[in-house]
Amino acid sequence: MRVAFIQNRVQLGGRFQVTFEMTKVLNALDIIPDFYAYRFRLTEHDIQEHYGSKIKLYFKPIPEPKLPFEWNITNFNRQVNNHLKEYDLVINSNNTSLGLEESINVLSYVHYPRKARILKQWSWKSFFQFDRDPFLLNLILYNWHVKTGVNDLQVANSKFTADEFENCYHSRISEILYPPVQTTVLIADKDPKQIISLGRFSPNKRQIEQIVMMRELPNYELYLVGFKNDESYFNKCQKVIDTLWLTNVHLVPDAGEEERDKLLASSTFFIHSLRSEPFGITTVQGIAAGCIPIVHNSGGQIEIVQDESLRYDNETEIPKKINQLQGKDLLSIRKKLQLHIKQYDAVSFRRQFKKILEYKLPKA
Repeated sequence: MRVAFIQNRVQLGGRFQVTFEMTKVLNALDIIPDFYAYRFRLTEHDIQEHYGSKIKLYFKPIPEPKLPFEWNITNFNRQVNNHLKEYDLVINSNNTSLGLEESINVLSYVHYPRKARILKQWSWKSFFQFDRDPFLLNLILYNWHVKTGVNDLQVANSKFTADEFENCYHSRISEILYPPVQTTVLIADKDPKQIISLGRFSPNKRQIEQIVMMRELPNYELYLVGFKNDESYFNKCQKVIDTLWLTNVHLVPDAGEEERDKLLASSTFFIHSLRSEPFGITTVQGIAAGCIPIVHNSGGQIEIVQDESLRYDNETEIPKKINQLQGKDLLSIRKKLQLHIKQYDAVSFRRQFKKILEYKLPKA
């Protein structure tokens, strides 16, 4: 069987963690997939270091044209069609099927529909955003894109994502496959005054808001752990720390698995600030490590953290919530959370993904 992954740009993070576990299942079936992308910001060494083991796949870079951000995504789908016709199955991680030929057998794993994102972000000002979607060309194309192909099985990473897809395409995703997360409990002594946040350094992860928040928590230590893909934003974070004279905020860029897990295991609280996070792999990682999560009250986070007292609408609420939690039975809260996340473990993901593969792969 010949299987291919497609995604316009690939880097370490939650999206590739899904690819990593999918590839494990394919490898167990003696399938070594090809992976087509314009750009790979990771190596085989990076994969082993950050995800804990090796997998077998072949990187297949294709020439990347110089295009605005949104045009790059959909142009990739059109361009990669020429490479896909001989494959038995194509696994689409590009968050859109716009541009893919309908004759191709596709399994689209939807982290969040690109159409939903672009429709929510548009304004008349964006008409002249030449770096993203000049003249709103992709916005127009998405308005015409009202259904996906009959050979394209859409699989959502959460109920929230499935709802967003239905709003865009007026058809329901029946298959929910939560992303795979390491849910093995990490045993360590907890520092009651230690807070951790995981996520690549990026404005939408709102690390700067988290840094500013720490003025209200002078007796606590915050560790911001994530990939430093955006050098400019990372430097802004450091500048805010220096400007506010904060000694209780620590930036930990590009941490390896061992360093990350050590900080997770010793932290009591975990915060996550992305708005409308489609799922929240790092939140599950934090809970598995025994951290008490405090997350934004939106998106798939609501499915993971069902206790409303652990969700907030603005970062200014976080210090008060942390102080209130100090007087509660954290052990019982922790046990309840860890019981809930068992459904997100990698073993469950691989088992469900294999069933989907058996349905989508042609019979021998």
